[in-house]
Amino acid sequence: MATFTANPATVTLTAPAGPYRRADLEIHGVDHSRASFQARLFINNPGASAETPPSDRSYAGSFWVFGHGGCAGDAGHCEPPSSRRAFDLRPEHQLTPMSKRVMITGRLRELVQPGAAFTVSIVPYVRPESADRLPEALLTDLLQFDRVDLLAYQ
Repeated sequence: MATFTANPATVTLTAPAGPYRRADLEIHGVDHSRASFQARLFINNPGASAETPPSDRSYAGSFWVFGHGGCAGDAGHCEPPSSRRAFDLRPEHQLTPMSKRVMITGRLRELVQPGAAFTVSIVPYVRPESADRLPEALLTDLLQFDRVDLLAYQ
């Protein structure tokens, strides 16, 4: 039995200064090679953890990652290639990092003044009954990504 310990990440962004119709967070380079999980986003709540419920006022949305559950191949088998030829028509490697988008318009307007800096805590969550069946290696440092962008639409 493994114990899941969340490894939340906090990023600082700046809210749009002018009017906007919609605001999205884009999380790029999300690793999905380990266990499946839900990533919960909290605005201006740096203390958010896996125990912080979605009913919390700072909750802004979530995204899900269907994990691959580790690699069973030879060394290097599960590593996506670092580059591809220009006209390579084959599908991408199955473990190429993905991007996720979460619409946060309502919570951003409610919790952050226009033009103000704010933090987004991204907290991975694995249901306890699922974590009990997984090896520790699949649950360690579960949340990994490259960058977060805020997109605002006028």
